[in-house]
Amino acid sequence: MDLVAALTGYGQATRHIQIDTAMPGAFVVERFHGREGINESFRFEIDVLSSEPFLDLAPLIGSAVRLRLATGAGERCWNGYVTHAAYAENDGEFTRYRLTMESWLALLQLRRNCLYFVDLDAEGICERVFGDYPEAHRRYELVEPLRTFRLRGQYRETDLDFVLRQLSEAGLSFRIEHGQDAGKAPGDHTVVVFDRHARLPDGSAIAFNAQDVGDPDGVMTRFSDRRQLVPDRVVATSWKASELHALAGQAQQPADAQAPVLPVREIYDGQRAGRFDTSADAQRYAEQRLDALQLAKRIHHGAGSSRTLEIGRVHTLNDYLGATVRFVPLSIEHEAVNNLGAQIGALFGRGELEKGLYRNRFVAVPEGTPIVPPFRDRPTVHGVQTAIVVGEPGGRVSSTRDHQVRIQFPWMRGIAPLRGGLTDTASRSNPAGHAPGDHRSGILVRVAEQAAGPNFGHAFAPRVGAEVVIGFESGNIDAPVVLGQVYGGQVRPPFAAGEGSDANHSGTLTGLQTQTLDGQPGSRWVMDDAAGQLRHELNNSTAGTRLAQGYLIDQQGTMRGTYRGEGFELATQGWGVVRAGAGVLVSSTARPLGASTQMDVAERVEQLKEAVKTAQELDKAATGAQAVGLSANAAQSDFLKAIDPAQDGRFTGSAGGQSATKPNGTQRDGGDPVERFATPAVLMESPENIVVTTPDSAVSYAAQHVHVTSHGDAHVGAGATVAAATGDAMSLYSVAGGLKAIAGEGPVSVAAHASTMEILADQTVRVTSTDERVDVLAQDAIVLQQGPNRITLKGGDIIVETPGQFAVKSGGHPFPGPRAASVKLPALPVLPQGDPCDFLVQALAASPAGRGAVASGGSAASAAVTGATSSIGGAAVSGAGGAAVAAQAIASASNQPMSTPALPSQPVAPTGSAAARVSAVPVDPAATKMSIDPASANGALPREPELGHSAPAPLSGELDGMPKSGAAGSSGPCNLHVPPLKQLEYQPDMGVVDYYETDAKGRPVLEKREPILLHFSGSTGMYDIEYTPATATLTATVRLRVVLMDQHEYTNGRLLVDRKTGQPVSIPYDGDGPQDDAVVWQKVERSASSADLAGFKQRIENGLNRNHYYMQPKACPLGKNCTCKVKLKQEIEFVTTSGRFHKTISLFPMESRANSENWGEVQVTWDHEKKKATRDATQNAIIHEAGHHYGWPDEYFENQGTVYGAYINSQKLVDVKMPQLKDNWQRTSLTNLMGEGMFLAKPEIPKYYMYGFRDWFQEKTNIEWEVLK
Repeated sequence: MDLVAALTGYGQATRHIQIDTAMPGAFVVERFHGREGINESFRFEIDVLSSEPFLDLAPLIGSAVRLRLATGAGERCWNGYVTHAAYAENDGEFTRYRLTMESWLALLQLRRNCLYFVDLDAEGICERVFGDYPEAHRRYELVEPLRTFRLRGQYRETDLDFVLRQLSEAGLSFRIEHGQDAGKAPGDHTVVVFDRHARLPDGSAIAFNAQDVGDPDGVMTRFSDRRQLVPDRVVATSWKASELHALAGQAQQPADAQAPVLPVREIYDGQRAGRFDTSADAQRYAEQRLDALQLAKRIHHGAGSSRTLEIGRVHTLNDYLGATVRFVPLSIEHEAVNNLGAQIGALFGRGELEKGLYRNRFVAVPEGTPIVPPFRDRPTVHGVQTAIVVGEPGGRVSSTRDHQVRIQFPWMRGIAPLRGGLTDTASRSNPAGHAPGDHRSGILVRVAEQAAGPNFGHAFAPRVGAEVVIGFESGNIDAPVVLGQVYGGQVRPPFAAGEGSDANHSGTLTGLQTQTLDGQPGSRWVMDDAAGQLRHELNNSTAGTRLAQGYLIDQQGTMRGTYRGEGFELATQGWGVVRAGAGVLVSSTARPLGASTQMDVAERVEQLKEAVKTAQELDKAATGAQAVGLSANAAQSDFLKAIDPAQDGRFTGSAGGQSATKPNGTQRDGGDPVERFATPAVLMESPENIVVTTPDSAVSYAAQHVHVTSHGDAHVGAGATVAAATGDAMSLYSVAGGLKAIAGEGPVSVAAHASTMEILADQTVRVTSTDERVDVLAQDAIVLQQGPNRITLKGGDIIVETPGQFAVKSGGHPFPGPRAASVKLPALPVLPQGDPCDFLVQALAASPAGRGAVASGGSAASAAVTGATSSIGGAAVSGAGGAAVAAQAIASASNQPMSTPALPSQPVAPTGSAAARVSAVPVDPAATKMSIDPASANGALPREPELGHSAPAPLSGELDGMPKSGAAGSSGPCNLHVPPLKQLEYQPDMGVVDYYETDAKGRPVLEKREPILLHFSGSTGMYDIEYTPATATLTATVRLRVVLMDQHEYTNGRLLVDRKTGQPVSIPYDGDGPQDDAVVWQKVERSASSADLAGFKQRIENGLNRNHYYMQPKACPLGKNCTCKVKLKQEIEFVTTSGRFHKTISLFPMESRANSENWGEVQVTWDHEKKKATRDATQNAIIHEAGHHYGWPDEYFENQGTVYGAYINSQKLVDVKMPQLKDNWQRTSLTNLMGEGMFLAKPEIPKYYMYGFRDWFQEKTNIEWEVLK
């Protein structure tokens, strides 16, 4: 039969199956077989007939095509693109061709890429990929919010594999909907992405009949229900390194009713770290994986001839076993034969070609079954790669607190690839690529360290431009880790040696060399392993500072230099200091092989014992001879006790869990105790000489004693003058050998200014003048007496008294007339007039005693106290407490209050008329005695005061400026001198003085000095402020009445509801309101149990008090050592019931733009389109708003804040050229809490924020305070 004749008159209009291609009229469909399904691209194999045996098939490839199947109501269309076209067979007159039609997703299988996606969710990633395909028609039907991924990598994957993996990980499915309008161009189909909670569209109703009765729309001839046992529990866990926390989620399917009891069939998924950001992510993942596994629990299989059956729609099966079944097809296979007539059927021997045929078979699930794709695991990366560290333009270091850096791989394409890389990204949706070459590249990558732990470990931050070795956690391209850094190319090692280097060694240097940010040498650590010349050196280029040990040489760069010696050398061109809180031992006594222990000074302890013994013998001899004793001997004995291991100079108990004794033989313990200093002393010892020398001056000071003991001679030599001065008494005593005062030139003068001078001798007193004469002069009388004989020269008389013979022997006895001569006595210096306590107070204020130091071992502050003598109304006062009594007595005598209270009172036993003057001082009869002698000559203090044992407390003179009233001489810390202060509902005025009456150069502006900028519109707050002396704390408390609120969204009157929970969606508070006119946000109250007020309060207070500010008096004489410190503290008190409050706030669960009256517990970013809240990385906006309640104004003019109005000049122009205020509010700040710094992890809280509290306290105390940190 002639095929051409058989086909004559048969156009496509008469066929059940038709096809529209890029070659109209060229083909008639013979038959087709196709498959389509959820989460897969469809594929149809179509056999067509043509009378042309040599058709050029090239125009078909990639062209749009439409396959049409006739139905009872019209036709069913499938649209796609021709991906294959091939010649099948030919009999000379008739040719069969085979065409393959697929969706546009098949095009994604043809491109393989290496690409990073940053800060995108699954939808954003898919959009970035789909954007490169103009044919990609898509739509999203999502209910659940999508997780945003910090990094997603497509590494050597096809676009299709990558997209399917992203959808799978997000739990998203897709179906393909075909356009049914035959009037449109072919190829019209849409990929619809939906999640497990999305509502599926309704499909057709299908009749069930065991026999195909020829219904135009077909019937279902077979439908079965299959059930199988599947896992019923999924547990997912993953490690989150940034929180050192394992995030886990679990989901379990309840057992079916009347089902037998079976063990739990758990799938435990614990692979790779970093999969989840929150526990909610882990929980959602577990639920999605369980839904995917449960999909196979109940499956329907069916077959028939229904031409309206579509995947992803809810179809209704009628008359099945007397019931109605609703189901969703997951996949459908189609088979169809066209109606080509009897002749064609007979020609090919296939009867079905006469009338045509359509059959299908499918797999479905019951309606309501969550549809989740099976999990697709990602491909793994094998081995390591190298990358380059990138960062801020021009920067050298660009890392986070956790030593994370940004990297760029050589295969990354973009606007700034690595050298030799590609700028052409071959992408329409992302022409800029993913290689920016700076801080925008990829994500922050962790750096592996040799040791890393909480506040301990190595610290290595690769510099920008460094080549680093990258590994991948679990082979995951999304989880790169810097494993190390390599040299290569233009990067030269710091201690380069070997072939190609200029070093004079073969590689003996090992260590670390750092570099400053401007490329200069920084610090260096070197270990030199040269044979016989081992060396270890730490070097820093600042001030040429270095510490070298071992074989010392002068190293320059990679060169080993000249020999400098052996041992250790610590050198610097700057300042140097050695500090040790428990004591310092400087010793040149060798310990062979490091024997003994660290603080062993056994030889010197024995020498000190002899010194103590010698000093005690000399003291006994001196006091026996009525000379002044060595009162510092007690301090010397205390020092010996502190370093002697037989007394206090040893460890007691255990140290670090080990016995604090030296090993004894083969035993680990049981020997002598281990030595240590009991006090923080500095001990210098040597078996030979110790020399201290300087070409300039040397100063030594002791607030208590200077004790010098020598077993041999002690010599003091001076090229000029030797001067010794004491505030009290001086005694020189020699046990044997005499005492000489000889002046080689000039006079010898011994003077007693205010008392008697005595020259006593047990034997002869000889006064000799070898050259001239001896003058004995007196203002009143001269008395010479020997036994009972006395000669008195008084006035104009000479009286000779003797019980025996008076003989005058002379060669002559002339008696001229009377004559008188006046006597001119030398004048003695007079002490300066003034407050007798001035010297005492000033000395104590400058000494540790004045700062509250406690005298140890019963010793007294002799250098500061016992050296002071003062005249107090005819009374003599002695003892360490004498200063306090003296100050009180002066105050009483002058009837003037003391602004500088004296030392803590010492026990006093007043006598005579002085008793009333010291009655203001508490008396303790049991304490050390104090004598007051009215008969003492000129009221001078005795030269040997008895010393008390209590140390003075801090001088209240630190409170310079206190009101001159009240009782003087409190013995407590200075801040206790301020009484309790409190003011409720204090309203500070934080307006700022206008500093801008001059221009930037300090010149006046106009004749009237018109301000360049308008005055600051002062910000006011309200709080309670209270000073508590017991804790020395000034507390500012804001009392806020809290109204717990929530916010719901209505769109055109319809409430936004969470489809999963059925509850209204909580909308964050936003001062800007909704962005859509059709949207209304309605505020509603919420229960008290829904808010964590205690934790919220703690978070705010921690932020406000992070800097721990305090105040001290500006005029404190101790300067930075001042003990008077007042802590500053801000507190928030929430009032939820009745009670006094300063202001009312509404507290929402979340906020995206708060203000001073509307707060949120969590700071989020709200996506108005996706109705999704993302928690912000920082949560300091509420602390910023709390600052307003203390009167702190905004510090940003860009956003129309309070500061904006303060920086507008008279011409209504913003002046941004003026310098910032110094130590005052800033026009704008990127770091401060009240500026843009609120968005930082740790915003700066400058000290001028505290000035409102300081000014209040200053006004109340009449003291000028300064704020310190």
